[in-house]
Amino acid sequence: DSELKKGKGCQECVRGYRGRLGIYEIFMIEQSIVKLIFDLASSDLIKQRARELGMRTLRDDGLRKAGAGVSTLEEVIRITKADEEEE
Repeated sequence: DSELKKGKGCQECVRGYRGRLGIYEIFMIEQSIVKLIFDLASSDLIKQRARELGMRTLRDDGLRKAGAGVSTLEEVIRITKADEEEE
């Protein structure tokens, strides 16, 4: 079990975040992905296949970092909202 953190705020920004933390969406391009690309498949279909092969989305990575206490759930949702709305 992990406890989700909440930004405490500071005198400068009043948001509670300091520094930068990257979240990443990385996957290995294997033969079935190459075929989809050459067949001009939709980005949704390519993303679906990539997820089947174990790709983590930006939100997945952000949620792992929120669970580890290095970011907050609110910040992860804020910065990944546009990506999730595309689905």
